[in-house]
Amino acid sequence: MNYGTIERPKAPDKKINTSNDFELCLLRHQYFRRANYNPTEAEMQPFMRIVEHFTKNTFFTYFNLFRAVGLYHDDVLNIGRVHLVSFLGLYSLDRTPDKKAIFEQIFTNNNFKLPEEKNYLDKNKANFTLFFKQRMEDLVRVCRQKVRNIKGQPSEEFIVFCGEAKPPRYHRKILREHSELGYRKIDFAIFKSIRKKANVNFDATIFEFAGIWYVAIPLDQKPLALEDIVGSGADPYQNLHNRQPNDLFEEKEFENFSNSFQSKTNDRKVKVIRKFIAKNKNSGQYKEEIYAARKLLRELGA
Repeated sequence: MNYGTIERPKAPDKKINTSNDFELCLLRHQYFRRANYNPTEAEMQPFMRIVEHFTKNTFFTYFNLFRAVGLYHDDVLNIGRVHLVSFLGLYSLDRTPDKKAIFEQIFTNNNFKLPEEKNYLDKNKANFTLFFKQRMEDLVRVCRQKVRNIKGQPSEEFIVFCGEAKPPRYHRKILREHSELGYRKIDFAIFKSIRKKANVNFDATIFEFAGIWYVAIPLDQKPLALEDIVGSGADPYQNLHNRQPNDLFEEKEFENFSNSFQSKTNDRKVKVIRKFIAKNKNSGQYKEEIYAARKLLRELGA
C-alpha cells in the first residue's frame, strides 16, 4: 500500500461522552485521528464484505435501539467504513512490522515457504474481523448510553439470562436473584441466535437448549412524552407556527397593554390599577394579580 500523510484535526481538550459528542464516540475518534492515512476504494474493497455483513447483522439485531438514536442502515455502514480506515491506517500488517514479522515466522514454520500477497491479505482480513466485531459491540454500547441520556432509563426491551436450573415460576425473580439461582446475563443477540438453533417459536422468551435454560425478561419501556422535551427546543408548542390562536392573542394583548401602560403618567397608572382592583377584587381568578397590583400602588405612593 502506498501510505501518504494525512493531517486530521486535533481532539478537543475536554473529555467527550455520549451526551456532548455522541458522533465522536461512535467513530472511536482517537483511532481515526491517529490513522494518518486514507486508503483508496480499491484498497478497502477486499474488506467491504466483512463490513457489510457485520453492519447489516448489527443493525437488524438492534433495530429498535438504532431507531431510538436516529441511525439507519446507511449510517451504520458508513460508521463501519470509518473503522475500516482506522484499521488499515493503524493495525494492518504493513503498519505493524513486529506483528508482520511474527506472522511470517509462524507461516514459514508451518508451510516451509514465505507467505505470498494472498496470505498477507487473508491474515489482515482475519485481524480486521476481530477488530470490527469489537467496534460493533462498542457501537451498541454507545447507543445504549445515548438512549439512557435521552430517556433516563435503559433501552433494552429484554434482559436475557441463561442457566442450568429450571426457571422459577415467577420469572422476574431472576432479575433480583440471578446469581443465587445459578443464572448469568447474556446479550440479546446471542439469545436470538440460540433461539434459531433451538427450533422454537420466533418470539419465544423461555426455552431449553442443550441442557441450558434461556429466559428473556421484558422490561417496562416508557415512551417519550411531550413533557419530557419541554424546554429542549423540540416542543412543537414552543414553535410560533404551532401555538394556539388564543394564546397568541392573549400574549399580544398583554404586550400592547404593557407598552401603553408604561407610557402613562403615574397618576394615570394609579387610576388604571385602582379600576382593575375594584373590578376584580372579589374574583379568586385574579388573586395573585390583585396582590401584585396593590404592591405596585404602594411603589407609586398611592
